[in-house]
Amino acid sequence: MFIVDFILEVVGYTTARFALPVLTFGKVRVEKISSSETGFGWVGFKRSTDGSYLCQAPMAGWIGLLPWVLGIILVVTLI
Repeated sequence: MFIVDFILEVVGYTTARFALPVLTFGKVRVEKISSSETGFGWVGFKRSTDGSYLCQAPMAGWIGLLPWVLGIILVVTLI
């Protein structure tokens, strides 16, 4: 489980922390990993007071992992 947690929290979360605000032009932000925010919906998002969306850290880990998994699949299928 340590390896899965490491991949999700370090690789996925870090990717999402940088990519989501850039790709959504600042409409989606990722919560800090040590945050104690509550009130997220079942998909891991909630609306902030400024109108933007806040993504829950575990969901951000999965979202950030998607480009890496898709890239690995693409490389493996092309080789």
